Amino acid sequence: MMKKENENIIIIGGGYIGIEIAEAALKLGKNVRIFQHTDRILNKTFDKEITDILEEHIREHKKVSLHLNESPVEVRTFENKVIGLKTDKKEYAANLIIVATGIKPNTEFLKDTGIELFKNGAIIIDRFGKTNIPNVYAAGDCATVYHSVLEKNVYIALATTANKLGRLIGENLAGANKKFMGTLGSAGIKVLEFEAGRTGITEQEAKDNNINYKTVFVKGKDHTAYYPDREDVYIKLIYNADTKILLGAQVAGKRGAALRADSLAVAIQNKMTVQELANMDFLYAPPFSTTWDIMNVAANVAK
Repeated sequence: MMKKENENIIIIGGGYIGIEIAEAALKLGKNVRIFQHTDRILNKTFDKEITDILEEHIREHKKVSLHLNESPVEVRTFENKVIGLKTDKKEYAANLIIVATGIKPNTEFLKDTGIELFKNGAIIIDRFGKTNIPNVYAAGDCATVYHSVLEKNVYIALATTANKLGRLIGENLAGANKKFMGTLGSAGIKVLEFEAGRTGITEQEAKDNNINYKTVFVKGKDHTAYYPDREDVYIKLIYNADTKILLGAQVAGKRGAALRADSLAVAIQNKMTVQELANMDFLYAPPFSTTWDIMNVAANVAK
């Protein structure tokens, strides 16, 4: 628990955990500063169009400050208590500093075992959960996972994937021969009053993997005009420029945005084209959507 006297809280790291901690601290009435050493929050999981919206929303709150392109240098203490943080730009007062700068697989103990490791130390497994050593399996945040779009092993530490592979490996150990269908890195986050969801690959991942791609970014509404409390919703699609197959999607808004990523994940997993997505029969009712859902609209824009 955060003690009552911890009024000024600094969070180092603008990823999923750092942003969620910031929200919790704000609900307790604390003054919060978020430090991210790069130019964007959530920069590995969402593209700039979406993070720009989330950052703008964070800055609307008076009790939270967002510090991008700023790196911690030294924690200031007095009589064994935290009193501040020095960065490469200036110093800030703080009663509590929380470090949320990512994770690393704890696999150093496997160094001389012959088990093949990924570039970041994760255990490399095949689609059955097997390592390169007979009868040795691995799953979870210590292991790689097969990506359905990229068609190769990647490192994505998500509870959803860990659970699915854990079950699959359990069945295979009991005599089954099940093959993992692959991950899309589907994930969601609540950013104060906003929410965002993502699935498939980002535009940056398309570039990094030399995929010939196109994107569309669309702003719409979450439901019809004659139903009260309508909110903006934003969507980005990444698709193959040649085949028009959907490769990735990101959605942000204040209500009902994140779970749209589930429908988009099904579309990506089944290699739907943007033309097929444009005419997908999504539900319509005034409280929930427009007659053409934002997913239909964005796909219709894609050429």
